[in-house]
Amino acid sequence: MVKPKAVIYIRVSDESQVKNNSLGTQLKICQNFAKSNELEVVEVFRDEGVSAKHIQTRPAMRRLLSFCTVKKNNISRVIVYKMDRWTRNTEEGLIAMSFLAKYGVAVIPATEVADQTPMGKAMRTILMVLGELDNGLKSERVKDNMQSLFRSGVWCWKPPIGYIRPKGTKEETKGKPPIVFKKIADLLIMLINKASESNYSKKYLAEYLNSLGFKQGYGKQADGKLITHILKNSFYCGKMYANKWDEYRVGKHQPIIDEATWERAYMNTFGTKRKNKTQDSSEYPLKGILFCGNCNRPQTSSNPRGRNKNYKMYECHQDTCKHNERIGIDEAHKQFLNILSQLKPTERVLKLFSALVFEEWDVSIAKSRNEASIIENQVTQLENKLTTISESNSKGILSDDEAKARAEETRREIAVLKIERFDYKIEEYDTETVKNFTEAFLTNLDKLWMELDLAHKQQLQQQIFPKGLVCKNKKVRTTSLASSFELMKALKDENFNLVIQQGLEP
Repeated sequence: MVKPKAVIYIRVSDESQVKNNSLGTQLKICQNFAKSNELEVVEVFRDEGVSAKHIQTRPAMRRLLSFCTVKKNNISRVIVYKMDRWTRNTEEGLIAMSFLAKYGVAVIPATEVADQTPMGKAMRTILMVLGELDNGLKSERVKDNMQSLFRSGVWCWKPPIGYIRPKGTKEETKGKPPIVFKKIADLLIMLINKASESNYSKKYLAEYLNSLGFKQGYGKQADGKLITHILKNSFYCGKMYANKWDEYRVGKHQPIIDEATWERAYMNTFGTKRKNKTQDSSEYPLKGILFCGNCNRPQTSSNPRGRNKNYKMYECHQDTCKHNERIGIDEAHKQFLNILSQLKPTERVLKLFSALVFEEWDVSIAKSRNEASIIENQVTQLENKLTTISESNSKGILSDDEAKARAEETRREIAVLKIERFDYKIEEYDTETVKNFTEAFLTNLDKLWMELDLAHKQQLQQQIFPKGLVCKNKKVRTTSLASSFELMKALKDENFNLVIQQGLEP
């Protein structure tokens, strides 16, 4: 009995997955599926480290479409690990499946509903929709979950040397901090204690750690780089730092050394005292965009102790800066809100601004339409070519085999173009609604800022003041504005000799 022929399609979207067993795991499961269903696998197509958002970015997918539609290859199945490996764009996925179906080729997942009944087909469509939804929400969900975990005191990344993840399933260990790996942690305790005694070089400390048998427990010798990585990490004394959010938090994990000893080790090795900022970052929303007017370095948060209480400040901590520029957060925020209120455009400026911006937006939409139209014209030309091939065959100019081969090649080109057509998404909009929103947004910037959470405050600040703000002599001022606000400022000053900048949006 001749087995039906199939191909396997596997994909990973992250380059790091290529290096681990993700592709290998998918392939093995798909091969086992083919074997149990008595399918002969004749080809494997791999897209390594590419997104499934669009088919035109996946060369292996394009080769697969071409291969499966060549009649002599006699392919009847495309096996995928899961439907979200096929596509996370439902429209494109359905078009590609419909295209293959015309050649008698079905897409079947190895780990999900695979039957060819109407219910099975409907379930695969639902799985693609869920994949597309998950793709859209994943980055936001992951970021929010990780930030929430970190702020609750749980380290949510790879544990530092000397710590391991608690044992158990993913659900059992969810929200639990790393635990001490005693075999390595004991060596690190001796290392930190040693560094706290005197100003030893990193090379000496590396040799000392290796002499304790570090390689036997960790798998490789310590060097200066690893010593730096260990001794700069306040995790060992209970303080966590997330570079991506520039935040410190007290961790729920068990410290292996007291803070005073860790501080001495840090100062002896690196020559300066480490500043662990455990302030609530939501109280310092201007952190990161407020710069010292003297040294042009970012001001950081501080909480100095006065006679009767602590004072929350934005302060320059640069050792090379001769001026200890500082300003209380209440005064800084008051001045910042005043700057926002001064950006409020007049009614006349709003009308001029809207006219310019929406004109540019319309140009952008027209460009997208034009690009989509070019593809549609190419499709029309290829469809006309099919008619010509048919006529040539009927007149005897082309043989049946020649006509079929050319027709199949042309249909493949048409299918790929129709799929790529979806890359040009045309952003239609209700002009009046968007204009009303823009007006309300621009005339209430100060009130809006007050109501936003920290993340959205910082996002708004970055959009308006891309080069930040400057604080000098306790005065907060702007350096430059984003292009849209510069445009409004110019309109207010009656400077109309302007060309609208590319990429400007309401």
